Amino acid sequence: MGVDVPKNLIYFIYYGGKLTHYHRLNLRLLNKYWRVFNGKKVVKVAVDGKAFLEPLKSLLPSDCEIEIVENNRILGESVHFMDSINRVKDGITFYAHCKGVSRPVWSGLDIWIEQSYKRNLETIPDLSSKLFSGICGKLLPCPPYVPQDFHYSGSFYWFNTEKVKARLGKYEMNRYLTERFPAIIADKSECNFAYPYSEKNLNFYEERTWINL
Repeated sequence: MGVDVPKNLIYFIYYGGKLTHYHRLNLRLLNKYWRVFNGKKVVKVAVDGKAFLEPLKSLLPSDCEIEIVENNRILGESVHFMDSINRVKDGITFYAHCKGVSRPVWSGLDIWIEQSYKRNLETIPDLSSKLFSGICGKLLPCPPYVPQDFHYSGSFYWFNTEKVKARLGKYEMNRYLTERFPAIIADKSECNFAYPYSEKNLNFYEERTWINL
């Protein structure tokens, strides 16, 4: 397969009617790397009832088509996740989301977000023989949120589209489904863990974590 394949995007944004620092940061980075994606792009914007979307739209790539969905306060992006996967095909797919939009500004979170785009999108993984690839891998269970034996912290990851779709089944709907998903589908040996990753439960929200890597 190599890296010269269609590169799809699944992207999720929660918009509560007001732009935040993290909308601006995420969408600046999405614009920067937008041309990486030459395949299908599924971009969903979750809103609470009616929302004036023009401020958000002004930050999106000019050719970005969005689908408006109802925000689910309990399940979040997970409720829309499987539908998005069913819309992509072939090549490899990058799953990401507008991270941190409901949180206060935090320097460590800024670094994490920036690295999640840069390190995943400046070097495209070869998924010829693997199912998933991403940074910030935690190679241990992190209950109660992620009881599986690994996950990509932050839920930014690439996957081999057709190999993953071939394994899809029915899953318990859970707020953390997108984070648990790689380990539900694949064994650890079937995944790439790009730098940084750890066998410890590192807190990637903390600036000192990045300083000490």
